Amino acid sequence: MSWNTLLEEMDLEAVPFSDDVLLYLDARSIHVGEPQVSSVDLSKVVGTTHPDYCGKTWGQLKPVPGTSEGDFINNRDVAFQGLKRAVGNIQCLERNPEYYFSDEEKDHWSFYQIGDEYYISSGNNRTVIGRLFLHLNGQKEVVHGVVVTPAEYKTEPEVEPERIGLISRLMAWFRT
Repeated sequence: MSWNTLLEEMDLEAVPFSDDVLLYLDARSIHVGEPQVSSVDLSKVVGTTHPDYCGKTWGQLKPVPGTSEGDFINNRDVAFQGLKRAVGNIQCLERNPEYYFSDEEKDHWSFYQIGDEYYISSGNNRTVIGRLFLHLNGQKEVVHGVVVTPAEYKTEPEVEPERIGLISRLMAWFRT
């Protein structure tokens, strides 16, 4: 099957989740269960543990035009876009779009699940690219073979509440 992998050309007006902001999850604020390989509905991903991506919208993280060419020298937008590894991940998508449909276990791609919501613990770039790719092609925004760790919020924070995520909140503020 032929898939559209031109994420760089996507019209964000046609992406209903493009303005949804990724929330920050401080891993110190949760109790975790036993991780297991599972499937994740990417439409239920609401946040991340990575301070560089929290506070950004899905649209802000969409790969910019020129990403697939990887021209860091002549295109500053490519060099300084929201996703750090967008070039490599877009090139991988173009070579093997079936990766996002396969049931094979995917290394270094994991989530925390709290209730019905998911937070990215690793694989931020693939999560953003995967969700945009699946949406662009009218497919269910579900990936398989990722690690899911059930979690719940601690009732008594071990860290002072005003300090939880302070650096992340500051970084998000500076980005705006």
